[in-house]
Amino acid sequence: MYGIGTLRYFDDEWKVNVRLDDDLADFYRSLIPKHIHVNRQKFPPHITVVRNETVPNKHVWKKYEGLEIRFKYGYIASGDVYWWLPVYCRKLTLIRRELGLPPSTRLTRPPSNRECFHLTVGNMKGL
Repeated sequence: MYGIGTLRYFDDEWKVNVRLDDDLADFYRSLIPKHIHVNRQKFPPHITVVRNETVPNKHVWKKYEGLEIRFKYGYIASGDVYWWLPVYCRKLTLIRRELGLPPSTRLTRPPSNRECFHLTVGNMKGL
């Protein structure tokens, strides 16, 4: 399955993500069995590309602001707390490398620690 989002940079936090329409997360959250209580994610649906990292190559910061990002995603997965979609996108890995960062970190990978990005669709915090 494929999706599209918009690349956004946040200067105040040295953060980059792909902003998505609410519909994708809402649809996959609706597929979770009703007997499992799941909260909406705290932030609007997004794919984290950079978070809590020092960016070595600041001269390329915001180079791709507003770029339409196409990505492939897999089946919904869950862990002890989160529900997510694994996301695969070579362009996001290339952007991280251009910024001087490794291909991924604990915060860009899903809770399963699989070598990919992810889209959180819900959580079970406080339930």
